[in-house]
Amino acid sequence: MEDDPKPAGEIKIESYSLYFKGLVSEETTELLAGFAVAICDKDDNLLFQMKEQVHDSRVVTLMEVELMALKRGLTEVVRLGITHISIYCDNYRIFELVMERSVSEQENIVLLMDDVQRIRQRLTSSAPVLVMTRNQIEFVYELAMETIVSEIRIDMPDHNKTCSICSGDNIEPEQIFAVALCGHEFCMECVKQHIEVKLLSGGVPRCLHYQCESNLTLGSCGNILTSKLKAMWELRIEEESIPVAERVYCPNPLCSSLMSVTKLSNSTREDVTMRTCVKCGEPFCINCKLPWHSNLSCNDYKSLGPNPTAD
Repeated sequence: MEDDPKPAGEIKIESYSLYFKGLVSEETTELLAGFAVAICDKDDNLLFQMKEQVHDSRVVTLMEVELMALKRGLTEVVRLGITHISIYCDNYRIFELVMERSVSEQENIVLLMDDVQRIRQRLTSSAPVLVMTRNQIEFVYELAMETIVSEIRIDMPDHNKTCSICSGDNIEPEQIFAVALCGHEFCMECVKQHIEVKLLSGGVPRCLHYQCESNLTLGSCGNILTSKLKAMWELRIEEESIPVAERVYCPNPLCSSLMSVTKLSNSTREDVTMRTCVKCGEPFCINCKLPWHSNLSCNDYKSLGPNPTAD
């Protein structure tokens, strides 16, 4: 008698990730474009990467170059025999097109999307994943994007350039700053002034190009910043890591160190509202965020006027 067949075990589906990025650089005499693709396995190991310049006599848009990158990436996925892929999109319009929630009226975009969807039909699954903000991108995706950007080396003509912000022309190439994630270029002085204004206003520096959402990074801008601006940027990064409701600053005007409310512990068992600055060691009241006032209530202490407390 034949043995009873054993129940089939659970089949594990190998999941892979596809990252793609297109870049367009506008010059005074010509428009240069290129894209890069990266494919990673389930353990985030790099399986495939490539870069390619777009040689086209006609004018190409950033959307077209992005879709060229996606098409090439899907083609390589099929070539590698991968059947399940997650497609990471940082462009909302492309995400909507891939999800078939919208349709472009531009013929070139329609043709590229037809190719993309046709290739996707050859896969068992290809799930688009929308990356809403840079802060939400997982570490492996950040590394993949950095690899993609570092691999793209569009041959730029070795002549002086023009800054679109200050309209300064005849700028030496070594004085030009290129934003890594989008490729937009500006003179270093304009970038430095832009960063300073953003930091002083409490914001996070982004690309200077109109409506571009690419973030500037402290690492890529470090060589053009003063030590004071670097310290300000590091403080902004620290602030971004702490929810607004959790932020508390040391009331000591010589310190003003940023702390998280939940990470502060009671200094003594008797004074449940007293906390101690993690940097300067000065005690303060966690309720009113003012210097410690052991014998006075918060309202009474505030009523004493500007001498004991800062406005």
